[in-house]
Amino acid sequence: NRHQTCPAIRNMSNKMTDFLAQLSDYLPLSPLATNIGITCLLAQVAFTILFNKRTKVFPNGPWTHLTAFSAHQVVALPLMIILTYIGWRDWFFDPNKDEEGATAADRIFGYSNSNDIPLAVGTGAILLWDIPMGFISPPLRDPIMWAHHVGMFFVAATISGTFCKSGNMIGYYYSPFYFGVIEMSSIFLSYVDVFHPKYKHYHKWLNAKHSNEKIMALKKLFNNVNEMARIIFALSFLVLRGIYFPYVSFTQAVPDLIKAYENPPDGVPMWTGYFLIGMISSFAFLQAYWGLLIAQQAKKVLTGDSGDKDKKKSGSGKKKD
Repeated sequence: NRHQTCPAIRNMSNKMTDFLAQLSDYLPLSPLATNIGITCLLAQVAFTILFNKRTKVFPNGPWTHLTAFSAHQVVALPLMIILTYIGWRDWFFDPNKDEEGATAADRIFGYSNSNDIPLAVGTGAILLWDIPMGFISPPLRDPIMWAHHVGMFFVAATISGTFCKSGNMIGYYYSPFYFGVIEMSSIFLSYVDVFHPKYKHYHKWLNAKHSNEKIMALKKLFNNVNEMARIIFALSFLVLRGIYFPYVSFTQAVPDLIKAYENPPDGVPMWTGYFLIGMISSFAFLQAYWGLLIAQQAKKVLTGDSGDKDKKKSGSGKKKD
């Protein structure tokens, strides 16, 4: 039976590989990106079913009310961990990354890897899973984040060489940073975001008093992790996205793109350079703006300004009455 099963599994696996390769021909994706995107989509469906109260796999809770959103966060967390690991490894610890005498043209057009996992996630997972979920799941219908993900996809697709006649990759040297290093903050955001007040079911559950001792213990654990994750998220976002992202963009990536596109290789459209410069600059300003908002919120928490202002407002209101 074992000998009969193994060839059947191999045959099924080969057919699936062939199917994904054929599917990628109709999509602006590599076979690896298509594989990752389909895997994320199937995992999304599986966890959505598991969280459904009708399956009775998990006890009733916020996850049974927000099934698709909960499944999305479960799928996103390991993706962010993988991206962070690969990004930090290749950006900070790759001994072959910074070659002596490398020029801007070398960094923009001289590095390539068609099977790069972060770029495959940035194209396949975003196009086939993340963007569709922004339409399907009401809690994920955020126009700003949807536009952000669409922009990320086109940046990743451009870096992957999708729009070049020869498939020449553009700026792959910077891929570990933009699709890896900065995602460290997303690891903690994928957890913290679940308990944001806008997701009423989770927020209410986290702040409610439960009669079941096991549920209370679980709630206490989740709350402790949430408080710690909020702090680490704020610090990592400020350092990596609010400061380091604009620094790398405006002192390294954008100058390299400007210099390299003075004489781009054959088959590389000029508009791809303008597009990458515009998108990277826009994302840098956006990250700096979000970092400023987080810094302002952190300042309020540390100084207690918001509480004092509320007291003053309520006090002045009473005097007027």
